[in-house]
Amino acid sequence: MFGLVLVHFLLYYRLFHVIEFSMDVVNMGPGLFSGSRRILWLLFAVSLVFLGFFVFYDDQDYKRGLSVNRTTSYIEGLRIVNKKNGADSWVLTARRADFTRDETLAKLDAVAMDIRKEGVVLNADSGVYNVSTRELQLDSNVTLKTKDSVIHARNLFWNPATGILTSAGKVRMEGRKFRLEGEGLSATKDDKVRFTRNVKATFF
Repeated sequence: MFGLVLVHFLLYYRLFHVIEFSMDVVNMGPGLFSGSRRILWLLFAVSLVFLGFFVFYDDQDYKRGLSVNRTTSYIEGLRIVNKKNGADSWVLTARRADFTRDETLAKLDAVAMDIRKEGVVLNADSGVYNVSTRELQLDSNVTLKTKDSVIHARNLFWNPATGILTSAGKVRMEGRKFRLEGEGLSATKDDKVRFTRNVKATFF
């Protein structure tokens, strides 16, 4: 874009000197064209201002075009259903999914997952879904609801191949007559939940 400005500048500068030279040839008497050079310089300056404006405007349009081309694809109202033996094994939904360029990962917003076979429902503000492996990472305000309890976590990772849910952060589990707090979690598909460390239990 700088090269384009330079070319236009040289053209205008050359044109200015051609006109100035022509007026010097025509000038046969003193003072006949005394104000002409000032007028030419003024016109030259105004032309440069307009040239800069149009070049800048075109450059902005060019940059906007680039930003559009760099955006990834997305889906609003995402819904993925995984079936096993003709029945829904789990259902993943999200308000919006933004895919990477190779479409192997999807960044999810307002995520919900219903693992129907195990009777587990997951919710989170955001997450990342691996399209190839179907692994799911949930982040921010994560909840895991079962028939008898609710688990709150900062993050949660689900591996569909093993059916295991894990978390490395702080976790809180609440039931009708108890509350467990700790760090790190491992939950298997046969309803076995294990806290890793710093466990605190309260019974009602």
